[in-house]
Amino acid sequence: MAIVLIFASFLFAIAILYLRENQFRLAFIKACIIHGCLIIFSTELLSLTRSLDFTHVASFWLITSLVNFSVLWNCYRKLPANRTFKLKSNFETLDRASQISIAVTIAVLLISLITALIAPPNNWDSMTYHMPRVMHWIQNRTVAHYPTHSLRQISFPPGAAYIVTHLQILAGGDRFANCVQWLSFVGSIFGISLLTKKLVGEQAQWISLVLCASIPMAIAQSTTTQTDLVTSFWLVCFTYFLFASPDFKSNLFWMIGSLGLALVTKPTAIIFGIPLFVVFGFLTFRRSFIQNSSVIKSCLNTVKVCSIVGLGSLTFPIWSWLRNAQTLNQFLGTDMGTRSEVNSLPELISIFLKNLSLNLTLPGLRQFITLIHEYFLKVDVNKPALTLGNPVVAFSTIRTSPLNLLFPMEDSVANPIHLILGVVAVSYLWSSYFRRADQKLRLLLLSGAIATGYLLYCYLLKWQPWGNRLLLPLFILQTPIISYYLADCLKIRSNLSVKLTSLIGVVAILYALTPIRHPLVPLPNWSPYLAQGQSESILWLPRQQIYFGGSLKYLEITDRKIVDTVIDRDHCHTIGLISGEDDWEYPLWVLFNEKTSGNFRLKHVDVKNESAKLEPEFPDSELCAIVSTKGHIQSIP
Repeated sequence: MAIVLIFASFLFAIAILYLRENQFRLAFIKACIIHGCLIIFSTELLSLTRSLDFTHVASFWLITSLVNFSVLWNCYRKLPANRTFKLKSNFETLDRASQISIAVTIAVLLISLITALIAPPNNWDSMTYHMPRVMHWIQNRTVAHYPTHSLRQISFPPGAAYIVTHLQILAGGDRFANCVQWLSFVGSIFGISLLTKKLVGEQAQWISLVLCASIPMAIAQSTTTQTDLVTSFWLVCFTYFLFASPDFKSNLFWMIGSLGLALVTKPTAIIFGIPLFVVFGFLTFRRSFIQNSSVIKSCLNTVKVCSIVGLGSLTFPIWSWLRNAQTLNQFLGTDMGTRSEVNSLPELISIFLKNLSLNLTLPGLRQFITLIHEYFLKVDVNKPALTLGNPVVAFSTIRTSPLNLLFPMEDSVANPIHLILGVVAVSYLWSSYFRRADQKLRLLLLSGAIATGYLLYCYLLKWQPWGNRLLLPLFILQTPIISYYLADCLKIRSNLSVKLTSLIGVVAILYALTPIRHPLVPLPNWSPYLAQGQSESILWLPRQQIYFGGSLKYLEITDRKIVDTVIDRDHCHTIGLISGEDDWEYPLWVLFNEKTSGNFRLKHVDVKNESAKLEPEFPDSELCAIVSTKGHIQSIP
């Protein structure tokens, strides 16, 4: 299959970098950045001439693979004859807790990979806009905007979807669509362990592996086509290279690439990236001042370096931002009503507390926060200016049992252990004494960037019941701080360290086995909330049935009836679609493709929003049927 081309290129790049630097984890994240850059810019360039098709994409990756192979062969020939690798012996020298940490991490990653490959995309957002826009791009052979009922398909940052598009074109289907998030999970674990090694020490890096691999939201998202893990990975890369070397010049490309890839993936990268960029500016000034002792020269150097990184990273999202400005008159696209209207400190505290409650599953906590709003903050807990959604999903009514937040749902699962550990670790960090002042400074700067990112998030975005997934980058970035705390507190308590690592590992494996919408081992339906989205084991379900195995099982009958009627009765292969902003579209693409072996076209018709003015994907005169997501079918003579 042609999909081998992109994976071959990736593996060749890892091998090249590993041979040069002798660090596999660093080689992995650098290869990811290189290929992320290649995908973003090749997609945009191919789209200019409507060449985003199998022939051109396969040719691009064939050439890239051949170039990488030739470079690899040249590097291999220059290797010393006595070059050896001792991964096994290195593992055996580690203590018991570190060995368990590595073993658990590998187990979680393998289980998640199996799930990602067996289960097709069936997350809600995947059905409504993540995967449909990929299908429209492939059909149109360009990522140019098109008329759509769901503005999220064209206005939301496309970075992760570009990677899925390349995989979809080369594989001829969505078998590898979930692997983008899974690879980001692997990269986040590798990157955070390297960051921990740099900021804390050799021993703590192994603790960070299991801490990162056991974050429930990260595990849940690693088998979906959502974008929060991808965003987290690029921010982890930027943070690592930010602290990696006193000389920024050697890492400028990697910093520009990782930050740019984060910006083109999700708007939250701007919120969480700003504090990290400020840290970058501070460290640049500090290092420059130490070298030349001149404030003016240090300021000028800081402005120059920060401008290079900032402007360089903006070349990644600027293409989609310009399209948004042309279509929607705003660079970042439609915000879907998520922007907060905070006007006072009590309102900021309101969102701060409600977001904390998404990760704390204590009984009565939500009622306690409601009382604080009523008697102290004097703010309506469901104030529309601060809360996304209608009263059905308001803070005071959603999920009567806090245990529902523990279910492995990729939209809402809580991270209570990691939140508590994070708060304790930051408190310990600020009250502890470091022998190395520079190490203390770097960890304090990281903790400050995380705290600032959270405050910015609370200030800029409304509270939303599924908002915990947006906070995933902060949970991953706090791992080095928790690792320092645990390494410092448990360094003389080896038995306790083994027990804690084992406990966290068991919980992580359970989460990896039981994602609600595509479990290997389904949870018992003892909760009405769980029963709404619980799927049967994907080991026994046909792949086509798994698309509907989660939230909307009943939709399979309706969609199959639509497809059978249009194709069998009307013999129609050019279809118009009428849908709502949040209606499932991707299953129709899957079923039409199955029925016609890909010989069909589909576009949105009767569009009423700003995208209606755009050039149609194909003329209305070619339509022979119009369907709606409500099950209505209209034949066109």
